[in-house]
Amino acid sequence: SQYITQAFDAGSNSLSSYPQSGLADQLKTVARLIKGGCKTKMYLCSMGGFDTHGSQIPPEGTVVLGRHADLLRNLSNAVKAFYDDLEGLDLADKVVSCTFSEFGRTARENGSAGTDHGTLAPMFIVGKALAGGVNGTNVDLVNLTNDSQLQGQQFDYRQVFTTLLQDWLGASDYVLEQTMFEGYA
Repeated sequence: SQYITQAFDAGSNSLSSYPQSGLADQLKTVARLIKGGCKTKMYLCSMGGFDTHGSQIPPEGTVVLGRHADLLRNLSNAVKAFYDDLEGLDLADKVVSCTFSEFGRTARENGSAGTDHGTLAPMFIVGKALAGGVNGTNVDLVNLTNDSQLQGQQFDYRQVFTTLLQDWLGASDYVLEQTMFEGYA
């Protein structure tokens, strides 16, 4: 705890304010720790609320309103502030961020203006040093399983994590073989 406190005290943020959200507060702290010289290679921040079984969008049906749109807007605003802060600290090219979820969502609405747990979910990989774009192809929203699940998984999350660990952090095959990533190195 002393090491973390020292890094926090030695660090700073280039932005005077972040959006008002728990995720933004966490990312602000991460930026400050990095600036303060903390040598931690991976930080985990969390944002809840995506278990939207009901009232995901308002009855009028616009996708820019409602609980799910608000969650994505909060995520976007927090990540944007984080990278604006990193840019001001001259650290933006040294940080890569990855979003993931413990579960996906179904494609079809469940009758309660929400969606149920699904088998697929997007991952966002963000960073100034990355080549932008979309990897993979859009899933076919017409070709669903009988229980409204999307088909056509293209990437296993372990593949993505392995790529980040190897290509970004320089982990060796041996290190990856000794972890839960066995078979993905």
